[in-house]
Amino acid sequence: MISRYFNPLDLLTKRKSILLFGARGTGKTALIHQTFSALKNTVVIDLLRGRAYQRYVSDPSLFGDEMREAVKRKREPLVVAIDEVQRVPALLDEVHSLMEEHKGQIVFLLTGSSARKLKRGEANLLAGRAVTRHLHPLSSLETPLELARALQYGTLPGVYLDADTEISTLESYVGTYLQEEIQQESIVRRVDRFTRFLDFAGQLNGEPINFAKLGAQCGVAGKTVLEYYSILEDTLLASRLNGWSHSIKKQLLQAPRFYLFDCGVLNAINGELRTELKSNGFRYGKLFENLVVQELFRANDYLDLGLKFHYWRDKDGHEVDIIVSRNLTVPLAAIEIKSSPHPTAADCSGFKSFAAEYPKVQRFCFCTTPRSFDRSQIRFMPWQDGVLNIEGLITSGG
Repeated sequence: MISRYFNPLDLLTKRKSILLFGARGTGKTALIHQTFSALKNTVVIDLLRGRAYQRYVSDPSLFGDEMREAVKRKREPLVVAIDEVQRVPALLDEVHSLMEEHKGQIVFLLTGSSARKLKRGEANLLAGRAVTRHLHPLSSLETPLELARALQYGTLPGVYLDADTEISTLESYVGTYLQEEIQQESIVRRVDRFTRFLDFAGQLNGEPINFAKLGAQCGVAGKTVLEYYSILEDTLLASRLNGWSHSIKKQLLQAPRFYLFDCGVLNAINGELRTELKSNGFRYGKLFENLVVQELFRANDYLDLGLKFHYWRDKDGHEVDIIVSRNLTVPLAAIEIKSSPHPTAADCSGFKSFAAEYPKVQRFCFCTTPRSFDRSQIRFMPWQDGVLNIEGLITSGG
């Protein structure tokens, strides 16, 4: 069993409640049971189970009555988990009341696949009363990733750790997501249009998106495509990378890029799970870029670094994959992502144009080299080292 980087016990034992969001399959339920095995006085409610869902959706106040009775019976604090709480948003009002009535006697671990439904229904998000955290697919912060496996099948725990059912699990994941997250929660009116959009989103993964043009291809308005991408972000299935410019106004005008949260899910959407992945191929390089970008987002979140990520592109089409900053005006580092074990400065041609505009900004190439080296004022380094030490790189100069 792999220990997850985020350990709910660190907060629960301090009697702090938690709102834990993560896409389906990232291991929220397993983390609940692993955490609660170390505690004594616990209650677990799984709203994906039909009986529990029907019980509380028809009468949310029943939950409050049951928990009040449970608190009375125990001397130790009661720890309550509600898995997929967004299915019955009204339970959050009951949680709020219980927190106020029994301070220090009851704490909560509340999980969900996103806050979208909760926000849409103006649910009580327990502002100031619960700490919000995110759970991602397995990260190199948690275990040394087997690169070829991570690129082909992704790092969802149930997939990465099971060498027998990867393809069937991932292919059903996409259908399950569409059915449960989109159709059942009525996020979109036409699931067929969203399915068509998802096919294009997979093909355009990591590319600048023109919402109007993509809308024309999908048969919907450009603003609908923007809404669809917002759904992917809100359900934690994609990360957005905006364009960088020294002018904030210009940043807002640049087309964003979106990276799907897991390479295995991306391959399932693109119908490429059964296609051989060659280490010297274009697809391999794009998947490697997707993995490293997501690893940066995960490290930033788990380590609470407060970093911002953009991409850079000039008017002549020269590009740099990642610009790291803490605000919208001062870049701290520029990163190129290359899947080669021996990249050269010529492979990072975008740096030349970028350096002309930002000569003092550090430049790195995250790649598959076994050891770091410097060349042409670029620090080439193993991608895992770069991800795990990103904060140190931007403060120490590499």
